[in-house]
This record gives sequence, structure tokens and C-alpha cells, in this order.
Amino acid sequence: MAQAMIPGATLKQRQSLAALGGLAAALAEIYGPTPSSLDRWPDAVAAWAKTAPRPPQDLVSRVGSALKSDDGSALFAAVYERIVAGPNRRQLGTFFTPSAVLDFMLTRVTSVSPEPDVIIDPGAGVGAFTEAALYKWPHASVHAIDVNVVTLGLLAARCSAMGTSQEPVFHHYDYLDWIQGEDLDKDTRKLVIGNPPYTRHHLMNPATKRVAKEASGKLCPSGQAGLSTHFLAATLRKMKAHDTVCFLLPANWLETHYGKHIREHLWELNSRPVEIHMFPHGSSVFPNAQVSAMVVLIGPQMKKEQDLLYFQVTQHGSGKYVAESVAKSTRASSVPSVFTPESLSQKRANGGSKGHPFTRPLSEIATVRRGVATGDNKFFLRSDTDVSALPEAAYVRALPSLRNIAFDDLTSKQHEGMGKQGVRRWLLRLDEADLTNPVVAALVREGEEKGTPERYLCKVRSPWYAVEEVPIPDILIAPMSKSNFKVVNNSVGAIPTNSLYGIRLLDRVTAERVAEPLALWLRSEDGQNSLRAIARRHSDGIFKLEPRALSGLHVPDTVFGLGA
Repeated sequence: MAQAMIPGATLKQRQSLAALGGLAAALAEIYGPTPSSLDRWPDAVAAWAKTAPRPPQDLVSRVGSALKSDDGSALFAAVYERIVAGPNRRQLGTFFTPSAVLDFMLTRVTSVSPEPDVIIDPGAGVGAFTEAALYKWPHASVHAIDVNVVTLGLLAARCSAMGTSQEPVFHHYDYLDWIQGEDLDKDTRKLVIGNPPYTRHHLMNPATKRVAKEASGKLCPSGQAGLSTHFLAATLRKMKAHDTVCFLLPANWLETHYGKHIREHLWELNSRPVEIHMFPHGSSVFPNAQVSAMVVLIGPQMKKEQDLLYFQVTQHGSGKYVAESVAKSTRASSVPSVFTPESLSQKRANGGSKGHPFTRPLSEIATVRRGVATGDNKFFLRSDTDVSALPEAAYVRALPSLRNIAFDDLTSKQHEGMGKQGVRRWLLRLDEADLTNPVVAALVREGEEKGTPERYLCKVRSPWYAVEEVPIPDILIAPMSKSNFKVVNNSVGAIPTNSLYGIRLLDRVTAERVAEPLALWLRSEDGQNSLRAIARRHSDGIFKLEPRALSGLHVPDTVFGLGA
């Protein structure tokens, strides 16, 4: 098989995949509804099957028997995973759906949608969803779409062995191409259900990116989105009034910038039920992939406005997944910047935080920016001993990190205590005039001998040792946390490094008076909930703030002595 047919697979892997074609052909000839079953397969799939040598009849019989068993659907998935290692499957995003997850999705679909007339399985793989649809909705027309010749062929062979009343319609297409030309009857009730390919944006070739951008339109114009997000965007664009969509996806789009327009679109679809089901961080939904997984369900249009519901999914000892509602929103207010339990459970009248209807965005009263990026902290951050011989103008107070900081206010006394502990609490602030001092000149030569000028940020500065000057922030905040974000008043006036964010109040006359209550609120339960609501959550459970999101944080007027 040519490399282009199964991108990412090695030659040896492609040889094994080619040989599977003979097995698929033999199964179709024995178990298919007619001797010419292969002729109803897509041309490329039929060619793959017809040109491969047939395996021994005993093997064909054993495989056929296994496919008819209760767990037969897992056989071809296991074979494909055994042949093609996880890293080699990433380019096509080929990861298979565990049966417990499939059962969970089918249960949720039947709770919001009537029986469908047409079922579409995008990126069908070896067909877990297609097979389930054939059994659950035997009178529906089922369409399986996949660009992978091998998985589509294995699915076709599996369907032959199942002996159901009808076979699916197989489409050897890129789903994003197929859906743009999809011409199914608009009055039919369609269910689009599946596990779109988990291909990250950097593994998508230029042609795939062009098709993805065209199919997604305004819902996902970003080049940073993975293929599964484009599948969701393209499907949403094609949804008709009676349609339902249920996808198993990576959770990133709920919080990333590239998912912004999709979130806004779902927020506006308030006549449709929308459910978000989040699997636990670190759970092994996909045993061979480090993926934080979720299910999104968008139901058909209703006569009344519908809530957007957020569920936490847990797995019982029996292996069954169950959902517990943890947040909901009527979607009557402005769309939150991210979809998290915290953001969706907030009372958002006038953009307010919980219990505070009158608020203003932080950007109206302060600027938010990262700390200084030195390019080489080991050189530019210095200890008390390091700066003892330098002129005072050559360095300024700094704070490299809030790790292991127990206090809420960085005072002169606290800063001095850090120095006694050996913390590098001084930032070099040099210019060409300072080189007249022999100690400074020797320090610069030391940096040159160690290669500091060749580091990226240093290389683009002139001179390389002239670190940018940033305004001193009034409040310091650590942007990453598993629980509460560390917030510290900056009374000493230290410059943070770029591992921290600084909040600097715009009105310098009232800055000292306003900084204290603002920091107190940020540290409070309400403030921390508001911060988590705008933060992104990584697969390891860590919350991460972005400067833009922090700038948009709504702060109650009561913090400043205004309002009720």
C-alpha cells in the first residue's frame, strides 16, 4: 500500500494492512448477502480487498465465528491497533471507541431525540457506531464515511458477517469533503454520531487544512484547531431542524480560543437541548492516547427554549458510565468565555459573578500582562551575594515565582527574607553606559562566554543584555493552579518574571487604596470561582489563566465601594 493511503504507517505496517484485504474479501464472499458483495463497496476499498491473497480457510472461519460473538466488534479494532502503533495512527487520528463509552452515548441520544431516519457515522473507523446503529435502529439508513481504506474495508467485512437486515452505505471520502456535498432529504430526522479523528493541527497537511477551513466556515477559522473540532464545526453548519449530533471529542475546544465561535454558536441555539459530558481528567477513555475526553450532544429544535447542561461522567465498578448534572445555563445572558462548570453555574446577569449583578471587566480599571521575559533567568536573576559588588542602578527588585510563598503581601521585609534564603530576587537592569563600571563589564563578558547572547530572546535585543522595562504591577498572580490561584499584593514593587502575571491599576492616584480590596476579592471564594470560570483546564486537572481572559474578568462594583 502506498504511503498516501495510510499516512503515518510504516512500510511493514502497510504490508500487514494490505494483507488484511484478503481476509475482508473472503469474509464478504462467505457471509455477504450476495456473491458480488464486494462490488457494492467503494472502488478503492474493493480494490484493496480483491488484490490481496486469501488467507487459509481455517483462519477465515475462526475470524467469522469471532465476529459473530458478543464482543466481535472489538476484534478488528484490536487487530488494527496491534499492527499500527499509537504514534503511527496519529496522522489519521485513528483511535477506537470503548464499548462502555458507546453505550453511554446511545443512552444520551435516546433521551433527547426521537428515532432517526438516517444515521451518519463520520470517521467511522472499524464501525462501532455503525454496528450499534444497525442493531438499535434497524429501519434507518446508515451511512459510514471514512478516508481510511483499511478500516472502512474491515467495517464492510464485519457488516457482512453480522447478517443484519440491511447493510450500511459505505463512503470512501474525507468527511469534511462529503458533508459539503451532502444532499440527504432535509425533512428526514438525521443523527450524526461518532468519534471523529483525533488529529492535531500540526499533523494536518495543507490540503486537509484547506478543506477543513472551507467546511468549518466562520465557526472554526483558526489554523490551531484539530481535525475533530473541524468535524464538529462542519456538522453544526449543516444541521437541520430535526437533526441530532452526538460526538466524542477532545475537551480542548471548550476552553481554547479556536473553539470560541463554536461555543458562541451553541449558546445561540437555545431552542435545542445541548449537553456537555466531561469524563474525569486522567481517565482511560482511550487507553492508548493521553486525551481528555468529553461528549457533546445537540438535540433537535424544540418549541420552548432549552438549557445548556454540563455533566460530570463517572464509571461504576461494572464498567458502566453514568452522568451527574453539575451545572446548567438558560443561555439568556451573554456567552461565557469558556464552558466549564464554574462559568456555566455563575449568575451572569449583566455579566456578573455569583451574587453580584453589577460588575465591570478588569480591563476597565487595570492592565494585565505577563512578567518580563529575560531569555536566560540564570544570568539575569541574581542573588544578594551576586549583586553585592554591583552599583545599585544595575539591578531592581524581582520575583521569579510564587511557589512556596505563604504570605499575601510582598513587603520589603518579606522580600529581604527571600534573599536570606538564597532566592535570586534581583533582576539585572543594564544598558551600555553601565559597562564603564569594571564589575558590570566583567559580568557581561561572563554572560558572553556562557553563550547567553545566542539565546533567542537575547539575540533579538540590542544590546543583548538590555532587558525590557515593564511597569511595576500592583498585584501578582500565578496563572496555573490545581485549586486556588495564588494572589499577592506587590507592596515592595518587584518585577515579576514571565511565569507570573501582573495587574496594574490604571488610576495611579487611587491605586494603593484599590489594590488591597481587589486582591482580597481575588483571593476570596467568589473571586477564585470567577477565576476558575475563565481559566482553561488541562488534561492533568490544572487550571490555566490567559492574560486576555483575566482582562475580561468581571469584578463586582462592591469591591470598589460602589453599588449595593
